[in-house]
Amino acid sequence: MEELVERHLGPAIGAVPGITAAVVHHGDEHVFALGTMAARRRTRDACWEIGSITKVFTGMLLAEMSLRGEVRLDDPIGLHLPAEVADRLPLADLQPTLQDLATHHAGFSSLPLSMGAKAVVTRDRDPYSRLSERQVFDHLGSKTRRPKKPSFRYSNFGMGLLGHLLGRVAGQPYSTLLQERLLDPLGLDHTGVGGCGGGEPVQGHRKGTPTPAWTFGALPGCGALRSTMTDLVSFAHSVLEPSSGRVGEALRLALEPRRDGPARDMSVGLGWMTRTTDRSESRWHNGGTYGTSSFLAVDQERQVAVVALGNAGPRLVPPLDGPCWALLDELSSG
Repeated sequence: MEELVERHLGPAIGAVPGITAAVVHHGDEHVFALGTMAARRRTRDACWEIGSITKVFTGMLLAEMSLRGEVRLDDPIGLHLPAEVADRLPLADLQPTLQDLATHHAGFSSLPLSMGAKAVVTRDRDPYSRLSERQVFDHLGSKTRRPKKPSFRYSNFGMGLLGHLLGRVAGQPYSTLLQERLLDPLGLDHTGVGGCGGGEPVQGHRKGTPTPAWTFGALPGCGALRSTMTDLVSFAHSVLEPSSGRVGEALRLALEPRRDGPARDMSVGLGWMTRTTDRSESRWHNGGTYGTSSFLAVDQERQVAVVALGNAGPRLVPPLDGPCWALLDELSSG
């Protein structure tokens, strides 16, 4: 297994100085440290920004709350906004729904330009940190309509808004709600918004220069989680064999493909992407901040999962995706 991981992920060293990778194969776990991470002690317990992998947890939280009857997937967003904001929106049947947000079909851009996104993302090393609830709500108005022909449009804003709305429904901050409803029941003791139980995150790099970890202001649901490889491997096991009970049922509900994804071979569920090939079907998501890259994919039928974390952020092409898919495909065909 070590030779296989080195063959696929080794060439990524350079673009990403250090990588921690894990394979779950028919119940067995294998964790490897490459590049600069190889010299680090307790690699499994290092704290990482996992970026947009956070979105699968936000989608699962929506599923869990829908099973409780607290929300419905087809709720218009205005139903869960303050009255003064909801009153600015179109009629309810014209508004994006919670499911639209979770499947990237609400028509929102990644981060709206009206929120100063271009200036913030190009100049600020922690670009989401200053986004307030007021800025989020100020973006919503008469033009906040479901597209006439909804299609996949990846949106950090939409998923962040979803997390914020779910917190409003429950009367709790997103971070507390997620901890109580999902992270604690799943036994993910070192996963949370902004921390891993006190550990400082692995130093990330952008264009070879150290860069600070990100924070997410009013949009934590799109990318604020930090975690360890130990927790992510444990989570992969939970996805491979969802448990009985509400959390397992929520996970199964979130995994179901619902809409077209970003490519012909992909569809999207509640936060989760599904990639379908002639040989396999995998649930997955990747992530990236300025300083880190992440990847998680699970093939339930063949009982295989791949997780990878790297200490350099993606540029135009996520650096871990290609090697991880090649590794997963080889394992799934074996």
